[in-house]
Amino acid sequence: MNFLSAFIVALGLSMDNFAVTIASGCAEHGAVKHGRTLAVSFCFALAHVLMFCAGWWGGRELGRMIDRFDHWTAFFVLVLIGLKMIKESFEKKQSPDLCRVLSFKTVLALAIATSLDALLVGMALSLSAAPFILTLLCLALCVFVTSYGGFFLGSILGRRFGSLMEVLGGLALMGVGTKVLLSGLGIW
Repeated sequence: MNFLSAFIVALGLSMDNFAVTIASGCAEHGAVKHGRTLAVSFCFALAHVLMFCAGWWGGRELGRMIDRFDHWTAFFVLVLIGLKMIKESFEKKQSPDLCRVLSFKTVLALAIATSLDALLVGMALSLSAAPFILTLLCLALCVFVTSYGGFFLGSILGRRFGSLMEVLGGLALMGVGTKVLLSGLGIW
């Protein structure tokens, strides 16, 4: 496995993350500060790195055990957060310039839900001749960059289109959750 292969794996693992961070950014009302975007990006990247490392070191047996329910966990977390976003988009805002920020618990739940695939990929790659450090660095970089770009892009769309983007963001989370579930069940 060379750099290009490691990069493609990392990019593939960061695509669900990109969609989720766009949806998360849409839920932020008001201008998002650079520090907040960095913190969210770091949280998503750290979750992916930790899951990948746990998978790499966890071994095959843990993979079989987690593989049975990881797609269900990600599905329920993403759908519940998506429904919450849609519900909140219809609630009356106290002020048109109200800035609502996703809680740390919500960001953490989203980061964990989107990083479950990294756990399984880490397990699979540990059985191959894949270079651990190279793959880990590519993963951290790809997830951080896609999280930053997705959250920033989502916040711009959220400010511009308001509650409509929050509804679409919630639907996107539910769609990603459904895709993860169908993929885990071998349907998609």
